[in-house]
Amino acid sequence: MKYKSRLFDQLLRKDYAAVSAYHSGELLNHLTNDIVIVADGITTIVPSLAAMLTRLAGAFAVLVAIDPTFALIFALAGCFVFLVVRAFRGLMKQLHKRVQETDGRVRSFMQESLENLLVVKIFAVQEQVVDQAVRLQQRNYQAKGKRITAGMVANSGFGFIFQAGYLYALLWGAYKLYTQAISFGTLTAMLQLVGQVQTPFVGLSGLVPKYYALLASAERVLELEQLADEREFEQEQTTDTAGLEDGFGSLEFRQVSFAYSRDTDGDTVLKQVSLTISKGDFVFLSGTSGIGKSTFLKLLLGVYQPNQGEIYLQMKDGRSIKIDRQVRRLFAYVPQGNLLLSGTIKDNIAFIKPDAKEAAIRRAARLSCAEEFINRLPQGLDTVIGEKGHGLSAGQIQRLAIARAILSDAPILLLDEASSALDEDTEQKLLGNIKSLPGRTCLIVSHRRAALAICNKEVCFVDGTIVSRDVGLSGKKFN
Repeated sequence: MKYKSRLFDQLLRKDYAAVSAYHSGELLNHLTNDIVIVADGITTIVPSLAAMLTRLAGAFAVLVAIDPTFALIFALAGCFVFLVVRAFRGLMKQLHKRVQETDGRVRSFMQESLENLLVVKIFAVQEQVVDQAVRLQQRNYQAKGKRITAGMVANSGFGFIFQAGYLYALLWGAYKLYTQAISFGTLTAMLQLVGQVQTPFVGLSGLVPKYYALLASAERVLELEQLADEREFEQEQTTDTAGLEDGFGSLEFRQVSFAYSRDTDGDTVLKQVSLTISKGDFVFLSGTSGIGKSTFLKLLLGVYQPNQGEIYLQMKDGRSIKIDRQVRRLFAYVPQGNLLLSGTIKDNIAFIKPDAKEAAIRRAARLSCAEEFINRLPQGLDTVIGEKGHGLSAGQIQRLAIARAILSDAPILLLDEASSALDEDTEQKLLGNIKSLPGRTCLIVSHRRAALAICNKEVCFVDGTIVSRDVGLSGKKFN
């Protein structure tokens, strides 16, 4: 349990781009199956191996005392068995990894299918989805079959070797008895000792598949542990949120370039972007879909790191603090899509501030224009909502996400298409409430011009570059 919790904690602290390269179903497979295999392997193999080695050492010592030559030959045979076991290492690890990979694909596909059940039903593709699931499960079944077959062949081979060893001991003893080198009692004792020596090896052969499964799963877990950590800069900076909030004068992009792949320039999203956003600015981010507006916000949050250039929190005292996870608490981010969790409405609004008083929660709900529909619900704030806000409309979900950001009291709000599902009247009221919040700096991504009315600056994204212009509060359309 501790190891699983530790890995989960590490994943939350890893670089976002590195972790997001994995499917969530595959990550769950690592957290569940691989961790269980490693834990079970350690608790099973280590005690069994210790007992086997103790038994082996005692029996072998007595065997050496009875017949050193025979013991030496038997030891050489044991070394041969060990080499055979080593020869199976690569194959068994490969087969186990294949099983875990195919199992992860099955889990990922089923998870996605259930998450998008509405799409499956609307387009009546149940049969295609089931067929695909069956194909993935068949691949997983075949991978497991190969692993089981390899294990059976290995165990049978080891069994044959051990029986041959016992036959060798019997023939050796019979020869010694014939030459009167030993007595019948010594022969009996020798055969019993051979059995005592072989028994640990027989047990060890049964542990071989578990051992290599443990190694393969441990390597898969280690792969996650070795992902890059979130970048932190060595810099002297205020650790107090209030100090940062009061002391920062602007956010600055200095010759920032970013591409999702660092190996090529073909997918460059931003090219040599420089921009200053002063404290108290309300900035409207415009541009066509996929042009880089959301990426811009994630760079500002320190979730992505620029390929070139730097992003700073410029302090009033002249210091420049590089953006990393340590200053992320200054931001409240409302992303595109649905990011509600299962639980009550109160739990969702207070997710990042669990000790918030109910009065503060209700104030945030009122400012986000969510209070009215919350009051209409039978349990109000204590209404339990399902996964991804099941039971609420898209507009209601967006308002709860905005309420959560308002409750955080973060001085910088980042709204990424946060009001796209609202009607015009509600959107205007909501934006007006956000504008009235004291001491806030706000960046708004939207394809609707209503947000421009509360902004004093517009930043237009065009082909990887930006054009910035002051627009006052008139809401004039950008040319």
